[in-house]
Amino acid sequence: MQIIIFKLRDKYYAVGTDKVEEITKNTNSTNVPNAPQWVDGLINLRGNVISLIDLGFLLKVEEPLCYNNIIICYYEEEKIGLLVEEIIGVREIQPSMINKVTQNAEQGILGIVQMKEFIVNIIDVDTLLDSK
Repeated sequence: MQIIIFKLRDKYYAVGTDKVEEITKNTNSTNVPNAPQWVDGLINLRGNVISLIDLGFLLKVEEPLCYNNIIICYYEEEKIGLLVEEIIGVREIQPSMINKVTQNAEQGILGIVQMKEFIVNIIDVDTLLDSK
């Protein structure tokens, strides 16, 4: 299984590449009146209107973040953009490497993986957004 590792403040997170279409640089977005706090706005990406999701807000990152990249993912047959600070890279892992965590499962964290340099929180985008 391949994962895309990214950073939010001093923590590392990852999503499976099976849900990802592309990664792009952050761009100006249009605010959406009365949208939930975790929706940062909308962008037009090659004719597709995409909602930008503030992962820092959903994952309860306390400090303000400087989003540099957008991971375009699929959620319920639609494209969404996950705002992230920095893309670390793509890694190949075995599902057996994921240490399941029950404490944060309802928050969309499937488990953690110990990499050589750091610990990565594996995110299930569907569960994370379904809980909101």
